This record gives sequence, C-alpha cells and structure tokens, in this order.
Amino acid sequence: MLCAALAPWAISVICVAAVVAVAGLYALGCYIGFYLIIVRPPLVSADKPNPLMGDDFVGFVKKTREDAVIMQKLEREPVEVVTRDGLTLRGEFYRAAEPSDITIVCLHGYNSNAYGDYSTRGLSYLHSGYNVLLANHRHHGKSDGKYIGFGVLDRHDVLKWVEAAAKLVPGGKIFISGVSMGGATAMQCSCLALTPDVKGIIEDCGYTTVRAEVEYLAKKMFGFVPKLTIKFIEFYMRKIAGYGMSEADSREAVKHSKVPILFIHGTEDEFVPTFMGNECYEACTAPKELVLIEGAGHAQSYYRDAAKCAEAVNAFISRYK
Repeated sequence: MLCAALAPWAISVICVAAVVAVAGLYALGCYIGFYLIIVRPPLVSADKPNPLMGDDFVGFVKKTREDAVIMQKLEREPVEVVTRDGLTLRGEFYRAAEPSDITIVCLHGYNSNAYGDYSTRGLSYLHSGYNVLLANHRHHGKSDGKYIGFGVLDRHDVLKWVEAAAKLVPGGKIFISGVSMGGATAMQCSCLALTPDVKGIIEDCGYTTVRAEVEYLAKKMFGFVPKLTIKFIEFYMRKIAGYGMSEADSREAVKHSKVPILFIHGTEDEFVPTFMGNECYEACTAPKELVLIEGAGHAQSYYRDAAKCAEAVNAFISRYK
C-alpha cells in the first residue's frame, strides 16, 4: 500500500538509498575485518584459546610463560634496528654461556612477541651453545609500526636484524629461525640479498601466502566467506597498510633460496595446516630437510617433542655452519 502511494521517483530514491546503505555496511564490515586482521587482532590466550590451536594449547601457553620468566632473568642486551621505511624495531640479544660464533635470529609469529614464541626455543638454542637474537616484528612487542606486516613487509626487516647480529658477533655465522608468521617471513627472505654470513634458515609452521592463510582460516572458522569479501579486505590492506595478500609467496621464495632450509611442522596443525609446510618443502630447490612432529598443534613442535626438534636443529647447524 505504501509503495502504491509513492511517486515512481520516490521509490527509485528509496531503492538507491537502500542499495547505498547495504553497500556502505558491507564496506564497513570489510574494514572491520581488515582492522581485526592487520591492526588489532583479538587476544588469544590460555583463557581465550582458539580451537584451531590444538588440544595442547593451554599447556603450551603455561610452559611458554614459565620459560619466558626464566629467560628474562638471564643477562641480555637491548637491540634496535631501523627499517627501510623508518620504523624502529626492538629486540634483545643473549650471548651463549661459552663464547660462540653462531647466532640465531629468531622471528616470532602473528599477534605474538619474541618471548611468546621463543622462550622455550630460545632456551633450547642457548643450552645448545648458540647466541640468540630475539626480534620483535613491526607492530608487535615494543617495536614501532601501525600495521602487522604478515611477512610481506617483515622479510625486508630481517636484513636489518641480520646486520645487527653481524655487528654483535663480528665474523660470526648466522641462522634465521622463524615460527608461523615468522616462519613465512624467514622463507620469504630466503631469496633476498642475504649476506654470506647467513648460513641457513630454520622455519617452523610457516604459511604459503597471506591470502591462502586468510582464506583457509575463514573457511575453518566461519564455514564460508565470499571471495569478494577477501578482495575488499585486501583493498584496505593495499590502501592503508601498503601491501597485498599475495605479494610474497613462500613457495616462490624458496624456489630461489640462497641458503639451506630446515622445515619443521606439527602433524596436527589446524591453524597453518601441515599441507602448507609440505608445499613449501616440495617447492624448495636449496638443500633442505623436513621434520614432522607427530601430534603437535600450531607452533607447538618444541612443546610436543623438544628433543627431536633440538636434535634436528643441531644437526642442521652442524652441517651448514
């Protein structure tokens, strides 16, 4: 009845306004998606676990916190690097108990920090006699930056951390270690202009591309997310954060890796699925090794089987140092 009482032009105006309103709400929803992915992701903790992190997640977090307390009591040196776009990134350097010429640059994962992913691993590296440089990515920890780089931006930052490690231990040998987003970052820097003192990369549960990871998680968490939504979120990423989801492909990077790579992945990883690790391993043309940790969820390889991980890492470093 109402429509019959309105002039045709009024109906057209209402229809256009409705379409504009729906489009505006959709664009706002996509912006919120961008914000929650790149700017302020929801907190994930033992009190608020993500089911995709695996059954051992609560115990893993408890162990991580305990090891972080131990590590933070050790003597360390603050380290700062300045990125090519002018951000100051902050980390900490631990020297091995006995003088060592091997330094491991440690790259943490998404929405975490250096101690969140490298307290347990860091202690293992120190106990094995290596120096440890804990790096905080842009927009993580105490580092500068408004947006998470997902490895696309961070891969270039790694070169700065390598420079810092070389100054801390002149004439030393450097290995780059990364977990999750840090693992992807490590792989994606493998084809860049690494200095000769970088002898190898140790990557754990890194993804193939940001797009593949976002699409995978969206499907796992929400059942279905239209590709148009992903494209809109990427539009905001490009316009605001300055990069797109497919700009850095770990598989393409390791095809041109300049150094050997040790791949580690948990067989029960549902956050960055094990098949992504396998794809990266298969694509790698440099000397490579693959270690699968049975029953390990995301980023929990050391928690599940520290001995096997340490043995693989020590053998890899001994082989290529």
